[in-house]
Amino acid sequence: MPMIGARFFTQLDAAHLRSDVIENELAKELENGRLFRIVAKLGIINERPEFNLDPSWCETGDRYMLKLFRDYLFHQVSEEGRPWIDMAHIVQCLNKLDAGVSEKICLMSRDEQNVLVVTYSQLKDCFESSFSELEQAAKVS
Repeated sequence: MPMIGARFFTQLDAAHLRSDVIENELAKELENGRLFRIVAKLGIINERPEFNLDPSWCETGDRYMLKLFRDYLFHQVSEEGRPWIDMAHIVQCLNKLDAGVSEKICLMSRDEQNVLVVTYSQLKDCFESSFSELEQAAKVS
């Protein structure tokens, strides 16, 4: 009987270890899905040239701030003007946007004529209101 007990606990330990591995993989997939939804919503807002027959819709108010954030997120360049690709920067910024942290960031237009200092919390409010505006219009149609 003692041999059966030893094997039982070995198998039980292996099952718990496998369960932990699967749980960690599931957590990674949930994180990826959450970040994808944020990027998809950001694309829906930013890549809409007009809304309600207003061609300046994406260039005004909350949407302009989100457009600058998109540039801050995906269009960074080095001092020499070369593309700077840093996936950690993108993931970190998306997580901060999702959490709505009070950290301030400096958003600059491509021509460097407009500079906005905003918090991720303000960006999140703009993000949610812009997306809900589009959702409401989609429900009416």
